[in-house]
Amino acid sequence: MRENPFGRARMDRRDLLRLSVFAGAGLALGVPLSACSVDSGSTSDSGASGGTKPVGNGLTTKQTLAPFAFGGAAGTKPGIPKRIAWANTSDAEFFLQITRAIEQAAKERGLEFVTAIANDDSAKNVEQIETFLQRGIGALCIQPLDANAQAPLMKRAIEAGAAVLSLVTPPSTSQAVADQYKVGNAQGMAAAKYITEKLGGKAKVVYFNTDTIEVLKERHRGVLEGLKTAGAGAEIVSDIQPSAITQDGGFKAMNTILQQHPDVNVILGGDTYCLGALSALAAAGKAKPDMYLSGIDGDEQALAEIRKGGAYKASFAFAYPLMGYAWGQFAADWLDGKPIPQVMQFNAIELNSGTAIDKYQADMKAVAETWKNASTYFTMLGSIRYQERDQFINYAA
Repeated sequence: MRENPFGRARMDRRDLLRLSVFAGAGLALGVPLSACSVDSGSTSDSGASGGTKPVGNGLTTKQTLAPFAFGGAAGTKPGIPKRIAWANTSDAEFFLQITRAIEQAAKERGLEFVTAIANDDSAKNVEQIETFLQRGIGALCIQPLDANAQAPLMKRAIEAGAAVLSLVTPPSTSQAVADQYKVGNAQGMAAAKYITEKLGGKAKVVYFNTDTIEVLKERHRGVLEGLKTAGAGAEIVSDIQPSAITQDGGFKAMNTILQQHPDVNVILGGDTYCLGALSALAAAGKAKPDMYLSGIDGDEQALAEIRKGGAYKASFAFAYPLMGYAWGQFAADWLDGKPIPQVMQFNAIELNSGTAIDKYQADMKAVAETWKNASTYFTMLGSIRYQERDQFINYAA
């Protein structure tokens, strides 16, 4: 295993494979699944027998959705496998948190869980989703990698009767979203406050964007507008997207930036990028306590850095583990014919102290208990059941 400059070993691929396979699921990267179609059953929508049903284009324009109410009446149950699939695209820690939470909920509700990691390879991601569909699934959990390539498969799953539970991209029966401009603006404003109060209004700023994901362009805009409040002394010397959504991607990008801008002292972006950048700073002997690094996602490694009181000052966390647990619960409800929310809206929580981190981590470790008060972290909107799957969300909510 390769050691990074902080002495932490990067996770061995074998460990990822171990995490990627639920006991008895029989799925690992590159291992073919048995031939069993997601739409096995009749060829028409015939109630519990399952079957593919054309669902049209779904809801293509933004809707005003009513608050979701738990305990709604159950309808037709889909006659499809009680199996939930997670099409993971990266080994970033927050994605692995989601994996563990989905697995926990699936086990509690008697569902089989399968997953695979595409390592930011769009072609592999599509191949893995195809494999899930061929084997047969009752729910597909998915996050964006190549939305254009993923969308036809997501719609196929919906037509076959499966719940599609997505992170920020349509088409889906339930879409987890955040106000990306608001999240980015909060990150930018917090950095501007530090620049003004601690750096005398002068800073060399690096921002790592993820503009290949369309909805995150609003986060980008929010960060830049938040930074403007620090005044002209906050100079953005680099605004780029690293080659991969990994710590190694952030490490390589930061190494290149340091060659031209060795006096960088503020770095913003996702936690995965920023942790890689911190490693690059340490390797170059340039990591200093008065720097300001902040990420988004609430990565466990980022939170550990914040506790140290060094350069890493904050992470804006989403309740990813709770979202994963919700996906497992909603998959089971869907298979019981019960309604699930069309939109799960969550806000980022600024974690900039040990006290804030302690509360957040306790809640994320006890997701089954936290689920009883999910409204603390999510606002759930709309309602959809298997028999109403033609009302799937087909816009970025």
